[in-house]
Amino acid sequence: MNIAFGHSNMDLDCLGSLLLVKKLFPDYRLVKSNLIHPAARKLYTLYQDYFDFLNPEELREETIEHIIIVDTCIAQRVKEYFNHIKHSDPAIRIMDHHNLESCDILGAQVEGGPYGATVSYLGKLAMTRGISLKAEEATIALAGIYADTGRLTYENVRREDYEVSAYLLDMGASLRLVKSFLESIIEDEHILILNQLLLVASTSSIQGHTILLSYLELEDQVEGLSAVVEKVMDVENPDAYFAFFFIPKKKTLLLIARSQKARIDLHELLYVYGGGGHQSAASLTLKHQDGPAFYTRFLAYLEGSLKPAIRAQDIMTRNVPTIRDDLSLLDAALFLESQDLTGVPVVNEQGVVSGFLSLRDIMKGRKAAKMHSPVKAYMSRNVIVSEGHITMREVERIFYKHHIAHLPIVEEGKLVGVLSHWDYLQYKKAFFQ
Repeated sequence: MNIAFGHSNMDLDCLGSLLLVKKLFPDYRLVKSNLIHPAARKLYTLYQDYFDFLNPEELREETIEHIIIVDTCIAQRVKEYFNHIKHSDPAIRIMDHHNLESCDILGAQVEGGPYGATVSYLGKLAMTRGISLKAEEATIALAGIYADTGRLTYENVRREDYEVSAYLLDMGASLRLVKSFLESIIEDEHILILNQLLLVASTSSIQGHTILLSYLELEDQVEGLSAVVEKVMDVENPDAYFAFFFIPKKKTLLLIARSQKARIDLHELLYVYGGGGHQSAASLTLKHQDGPAFYTRFLAYLEGSLKPAIRAQDIMTRNVPTIRDDLSLLDAALFLESQDLTGVPVVNEQGVVSGFLSLRDIMKGRKAAKMHSPVKAYMSRNVIVSEGHITMREVERIFYKHHIAHLPIVEEGKLVGVLSHWDYLQYKKAFFQ
């Protein structure tokens, strides 16, 4: 028998990937995890006939020749299947979009790449082979891409994710149904935990990053905690969120983490402890633990392991042109034109920033026929300045709060650089992908 399965607690990308495996490799039987992620239950309930799943227990008496594993390359996440595979030495093929270098399933042939979703990799194979899908099958697959890419908005999105999405839409995928499957399904128990997390969550600055942390003890294991964690992430909007759930009677600790900064690689951070997942979403389960003690150790680990946040001084433009406040508006206008600038910092005799002159300020002087007046008569005096050590989150707040396009950076009152909207946007493009 040839079989295919994904990780435990199957999510939408896992289900969509298995559906495409069934189309690409018709002689393989799909095997269902005993756990289905709450966000995927609705889709699975409505479309389970399209999968024709075996249960892991049905593998016990079978001789397995070939296995395809999708959406994970971590042995712990497929343990429930291998526990039932006896007297077999199957060839294993893995198709995944996570960090393939961390694969610990011995002897497996690994393929895939840095796609936003595993469905995208399999979808490219289907496109190459000219495979047609029913509208319902295309909908299932598209839900997987949209779930793992934040509807094609996350930083992990690649061109192939768009190409496969277009292919699935051409096959009749329903965006209306996909949207309904992505709506969070939070039951009463989840709402209670959500409120508790919001009460106990605390924010810390670690290596310049805004890190949200929460520690909560539970009576027993609760399914669907990741959906609750994502809700807290949406509400609080930190750079990263680490949610610790400890079950004292089982001495079991679950850590669910989410990040929206490429500099905070969650897979890399949690892999050290045996966890893993995406760069932006990962989890870890540990047994026989002292919850509070591990929480304390992990905070120390974060302090020593997180890469320092990018700061204003790291991306500001240095050697910035300036003008004196006693220069005439006419000379200032000619200077801006020669340098192709829309504005420039103004300094006094001591070299201290005393204002900022923009093209708009020059236009006011031109309309008043005062182009021979000194710059200090028309410059903006209430200049917002900052020091180079501020984080990019603080830079963003300053831009939005004060509606400015240039932020002079000073040290001991002297200008050392300027950070513009353009510099900030280039940072977003470079460090958030």
